[in-house]
Amino acid sequence: MNDREAIRDAFAAIADEAPSPERIQATLAARTRQHRQRRIVLRVAGMGVAAATVGVTGAEVWRLLQQPEAHFPVMGGGPGGGWLDVPLRYRPTWLPRGYGQADRSVIVVDDQAAVVALDWRPGASASDGLTPTVGLTIGWHDVLEPNRPTGRRTENVDVNGVAGQLIQTDGEPSSPYVIWQPPGQPQLIVSAMTHGDLDEQRAIALRVARSVQPDQRHISVGPRFGWLPADLAAVPWRFDLGHDGATWVQSLSTIPADGRRHLGVSIGPDVHKDNFIRDQAQPIQVRGFHGWQVPDNGQLFLTLSDGVEVYLQLLSPASGPSPNTVPELVRIVEEFDFGPWPDMAWVGTK
Repeated sequence: MNDREAIRDAFAAIADEAPSPERIQATLAARTRQHRQRRIVLRVAGMGVAAATVGVTGAEVWRLLQQPEAHFPVMGGGPGGGWLDVPLRYRPTWLPRGYGQADRSVIVVDDQAAVVALDWRPGASASDGLTPTVGLTIGWHDVLEPNRPTGRRTENVDVNGVAGQLIQTDGEPSSPYVIWQPPGQPQLIVSAMTHGDLDEQRAIALRVARSVQPDQRHISVGPRFGWLPADLAAVPWRFDLGHDGATWVQSLSTIPADGRRHLGVSIGPDVHKDNFIRDQAQPIQVRGFHGWQVPDNGQLFLTLSDGVEVYLQLLSPASGPSPNTVPELVRIVEEFDFGPWPDMAWVGTK
C-alpha cells in the first residue's frame, strides 16, 4: 500500500461522519505513518546471476554497484533485550552497494513471533514510501493474507534448487517479489523497490533471494501490552523498530480487520511532532507522567521521566461511531510494559 492509498483509506474511514478538520489531519498522520513505518510484506534488492535471466545489461549492473557508500546516523538507544527473543533465521548476503538495515518488524501471535520482516535502504535516505527499499519477510500468518503479493505477470524461478515464483505486482508503483519455501523452513519473500526500471528491479530481487543464507542472530521485542480491550485482546499485533533521522522509534499496532478498531502505540524521543494538535488537547496525568489527551481523535500523548515520548491512538471502524476512547488508552498505559529501550547498533548493518 502506498501513501496515496493510505490517504484514500483515511478519508474513506471518516467520510460518513463529517468530522472536524483536526480529526481528519490526525487520522491521516496516523495512517500514513503506519504505512511508512512498515509494510510487513516488503521489498528487497539484488541481481548479478539474474542479469542474464531477465535481460539486464552490464551497464545497468555496473551502475547499481557504483552507488555511493552509505551514511547512517549514529543514535543513542538503550541496553536492548526484552521479554521476547526472536531468531532472525535468514538474511541476504548480497545487497546493492550503500544499503544498510533500517527497519525490523515482528508479528506477535499468542506471545510468539510468527513473522519477521527486515528492510534495507540506502544511507541518509528518508523513511517514507518512495525510498528505495530491499525487504525480506521470514514466515507467514493468515492475518497477512490480504497483503499477499499478486499480479498478472508471474513466472517460475529457481532459488538455489528450490522452486519459487517471481511476481510483478499490478498497480503503480509496481514491485517484484520472489517467494519460495525451503523444505522444512518458513516461507521467504524478497522484494525490491528501487528507482530502476522493472527489469532492473526484478534482477535485484532475484539476486538478493539467491543470496539468502541462514542467520544465527536474534532480535528482541522489549515493550508489550498488559491489558487490551476485549475486542483487541486476542488480535495479532505488530512490533516495529526503526529510526526517524537520528532518533529511534518503536511501535506496537494491532493488525486491522474489517469491523474492528485499530490501536497504535509509538514510543521514541520525538514521536509527538507529526501528530500533536495542541489547540485540541487537554492536560492529563497517567502513571505520574504529564501529557495531553485529544478525545475527539482518540489520542493520548505522554512524556516519560527520561524525556521519551509516547503516542497512542485508538481508531474506530470506518462506518462506526467515534466514542471517547481515552479511558481505554489510559488503562492500556497503566498496565503497559515499556521494557528496556532498544539497542540501535544494528542500524546500517547488512
